[in-house]
This record gives sequence, structure tokens and C-alpha cells, in this order.
Amino acid sequence: MISASNAVTSYETRMHARRLSGRAWRFVWQWGAVAIPLAAYVALFIIPVGFIAEFSFRGYAPGGHGVNVAADILSADNYLKVFTPTFRTVFINSVTTALIGTSLCILVGYPVSYFISTRVPERFKAACLAIVIVPFWTSYLLRMIGWQILLGGSSHITAVLRLLGVVDANSSLLYTKSAVLIGLLYNYLPITILPLYVAIDRVDAVLREASKDLGASPSRSFLDVTLPLTSGGISAAAVIVFITMTGDYVTPQLMGGAKGLMIGNLIYSQFLEGEDWPLAAAMSMSLVAVLVVVVLLGLALATLIFSTPRILRRAFL
Repeated sequence: MISASNAVTSYETRMHARRLSGRAWRFVWQWGAVAIPLAAYVALFIIPVGFIAEFSFRGYAPGGHGVNVAADILSADNYLKVFTPTFRTVFINSVTTALIGTSLCILVGYPVSYFISTRVPERFKAACLAIVIVPFWTSYLLRMIGWQILLGGSSHITAVLRLLGVVDANSSLLYTKSAVLIGLLYNYLPITILPLYVAIDRVDAVLREASKDLGASPSRSFLDVTLPLTSGGISAAAVIVFITMTGDYVTPQLMGGAKGLMIGNLIYSQFLEGEDWPLAAAMSMSLVAVLVVVVLLGLALATLIFSTPRILRRAFL
């Protein structure tokens, strides 16, 4: 009896140890899966942004990228320089250009996404999405150089535009704000289409059919069913495109020249050409603050727009 009791106790002890070991390994795997990307995020994003924020309060000193690391006093003088009339004009131009470009991407991308999701047979949807992302298979720089050729003074497109009177005889669309918008639309349209397609494809077709069975016209069905249910995808696409578009400096540089100057070009010039890292850091942090405010206001406005029809229906029905 004693040996049997000891055997049972030993077996229970081993099983308890195994359960504890299993729980420990599950804990390590679960938290390790979170800790590793979190550590990478902190090391590759939070800490560098912290350095940029700290640089933005430093004074300028010749040499050493203009950062006066020896000074113990931090000041906000760089932020006062950022919001001088010249820089403020570039800020406003950047946000305005990004808003227009984002609106164009949504207006063009939504019908394309809707068509692929609701009209294209299931077996061809993957091919259509592949065609959408084909431009990403080539270099960003090569795509912009291609548009420079298309919009240049010797292109056939420019010749047609001159015949139509859209541009003057000795000019072209290249190095204008219109060229910048064309480049931004071309580059960010695929990024817009993909989240919009996912949002539209998640809407059950039965809901659209039910609205039609209840007497709703196609436009009413779209406005009352499809559009509200895809508002999250519209907001997500708009935020992603607007944020990346505001900081873009390659497209304005290659397509707009001096007329397409945006805040990304100023930050680039101050970091790498002017060697004034404190001022460039202040520009970067100011851009982040402006983007946060604009995105929050945009999301609030989008929520109001998408909820207004419901409020009106509840008020009058």
C-alpha cells in the first residue's frame, strides 16, 4: 500500500510539473510573440522619434549636422521658425495637395473597387487585383521618370493638350501642381483600391438584394446599404493615403519642381542639404502634430457625414 501510494504521489507530481511546464512554455510563446515585434517597434520607431523630438529643441551650431549637443538649455525657437509665413505657406500647400489627392484617390478607387467586388466573376477577381498592384512591381523612380516623359514638352499628350488649348504653345503639364496631383493619384491609387475592395467585398450581397426586394432603387440601395457599411474602409484608405501623401517628397520633386514644393521637400533639404537638423526635426514634429489634428477632424467629419442620413430618417420617420 505504501509503495502504491508513493507511486500515485510521484505520478501526480510529474503530471503537475508537466502542466506547469506547459503553462510556462505557453506563457513564453504568447508573450514572446508580442514582445518581439513590440521591442522592434520601440527600437525602430519610438526611440528614433524621441531623438528627433529632442533634436527639435536644440539650438543650431555649425558642424555636427547643426545640432548643439553641448548646450544644456532647450528652447522652442525652432518651432517659431517653422511657422514663419514661408514655411506656413508650404505647410498649407502640402495639406491642401494631400487632401485633394486623397479625395481623387477615393473618387477613382471606390468605383474600381466596387466593380471588381460586385461585377467581376469570382475566378477573375484575383487577376484584377494583380493588375491593380502591377505598378508596384517596378521602381517608384522609374514610374515617375515615365510620367516625366509622358507630360514633357515633346510628348504626344502635350501636343494634344496644346491643340485643345489646355496648355500654352510653349509649355506643358510637367512641373506644375496638376502634374504633382497626377503623380500622386497614380502612385497612391493602388493603396486606396485594396482596402476599399476588402470593405466592399465584406458586404453581404443578400443585404443589397433585400433592399431591392423592399423597393429601393439601385442608387438608394447603394446610399443606404453599401456606402454606410463600407465607411470604415473609406476612412482607413483615406487616412493611410493622406498621411503618406503629405510627407511625400519624391513625386513633388520630380513632377512639380519649384511649383510643387511640399513639406517633405523642405525637411529633406534641411536634413541633407542645409545641415540644420534641429530645424528639420522641428518641421517633422510639427508635421506629425498637423497630421494628427487633420486626421482626427477628418474622421469626425466622416462619421458625421455617414451618420447624417440615419439621423434624418429617425427624425422624420
